[in-house]
Amino acid sequence: MTKQLANAQDSQDSEESQQARLSSPAARSLLIFAVVAGLVAVGARFVFRTHLPLTWDSVQFVLGVVDYDVVAHQPHPPGYFLYIHTAKALGLVGLPPYLALVTMSLCAGGLTVGLMVWWAGRLLGPRGGVVAGALVLFSPLAWLYSTRGDTYAISGFFALLVGYLCWRMLTDPEQSVWPAALVMGVAGGVRPTDALFLVPLWLWAMRGRPGRKIAIAIAIFAVVTSAWVVPMVAMVGGIARYREVSAHLSRMVIGSAPMAGNLATFKVFGHQLVSCGAGLLLAGSPLLLLAGRRYLPRALRTARAWPFLAIWSGPALVFYVLIHFGQAGYMLLVLGPAVLLATAAVVRLSQSLSLARLAGLVLLVVLLNGIFIGSVFTVGDERLQRSFAGVRRVLAGFEGTDTVALTGMPTRGETRAEHPMLNFRLAMYLAPHLPVYTFPLEWSRLYGGDPPNYAHHMKAERVSPPVVCRGIRNLVLVDPRLQAYLPTATPRKRIWDDGEVQVYLIELDPAAPLRLGAEGRLVLTAAPGDSQ
Repeated sequence: MTKQLANAQDSQDSEESQQARLSSPAARSLLIFAVVAGLVAVGARFVFRTHLPLTWDSVQFVLGVVDYDVVAHQPHPPGYFLYIHTAKALGLVGLPPYLALVTMSLCAGGLTVGLMVWWAGRLLGPRGGVVAGALVLFSPLAWLYSTRGDTYAISGFFALLVGYLCWRMLTDPEQSVWPAALVMGVAGGVRPTDALFLVPLWLWAMRGRPGRKIAIAIAIFAVVTSAWVVPMVAMVGGIARYREVSAHLSRMVIGSAPMAGNLATFKVFGHQLVSCGAGLLLAGSPLLLLAGRRYLPRALRTARAWPFLAIWSGPALVFYVLIHFGQAGYMLLVLGPAVLLATAAVVRLSQSLSLARLAGLVLLVVLLNGIFIGSVFTVGDERLQRSFAGVRRVLAGFEGTDTVALTGMPTRGETRAEHPMLNFRLAMYLAPHLPVYTFPLEWSRLYGGDPPNYAHHMKAERVSPPVVCRGIRNLVLVDPRLQAYLPTATPRKRIWDDGEVQVYLIELDPAAPLRLGAEGRLVLTAAPGDSQ
């Protein structure tokens, strides 16, 4: 290990050594540029921030801020304790729950840009800082999730910060391992799976350190982790209850994983990657390796760089590709390695290009990313927000005392374009005054879990069939496929259809109880023995 650490400082003419010896004024200039770039990212993305949650998980995070209850999937396991309670703290200064979540994403996105500029600038020179800043600032993937009330932008920042601290441990024998241990514990409290993916990198970076330092680092990590694990488990009802609740979701995830034979999930994920430009990011970085090491600066041609990049990104990539292929936002965990490789290649390439050609290349990259960003907001998030706002206005016209709303669940492998619908969580958020049921009521058990399937006034619970609703005048279907459960020739009226969501209204006789039976049986008329 001593030899490896010595090699990290060798070669006076190496690019890494040159950048490590940046003069103090140059370092201050780079720091100022990093801060300005981060602030620009926050300001630019603030204009495009979302005002409504757009996904199932986002609604559950909002519910968690209002009333933290992992058993009721508010939020879902593994609990996201520090993430939710940080949003609660922002509520103390007047931020509504969803705005608090979006604010955290915006700040994390800005910090990611700033840290990427600083790291690349120190590693690859001022030109590297500019290139890395542009790549992250105009990354459609980073832009999209920095404007949403979800965990992915924050997850990406912590993955980058841990990677940076581990790189410093590898390149500076005097660097303490304790800051990385502290950040690892906090990262786990935001999104527990991220800490699991980053533990191999952290342990690998600590190798060769004195045993006392490693023991203290592990103790710091354990204390910080315990600080959020203990209260979270206590709030759930004990470790046994927490394991029971988590097992339900785990079975659902494993059951729908590509490694379990559900290859249709690749279609969903591929659609998401293309829609936010992440495909270019993931495909481009490996191509840089195939192009040959000669295109990369010496800073990333050292023996320690390649295992570092592989251990940093490998666990997350393997897990999300083979097991849980759900959101393009997961790829923010590997944004750091991808951008470092791309930046290094561009910096080396720029040394052989004229200024005009380099400017043209940068303009082309910005233009392509701009097209993706524009499509995300004009065809994606902005369109969804307008649709959801319209649905909320339509549903606000119904009384909760005589109206029931039904929603369904997508089949594995389906995309929104194939089946426009509102899922259960979004429906209950947009129409909190209405009783909302997921139909058929047994859907969650079919998926291997047991989450709530009924909600009213933003309170969710689990109900079992049959459910009899009396005095109902209006049945609202927010999933068009639920029409298949209606009796033949039942009159219906389409009250909303904008290409994103379709909502149908069935007018009922309030004297005939509405019966939601087992296995998808839906009865709209009085049955023998029903009391009127």
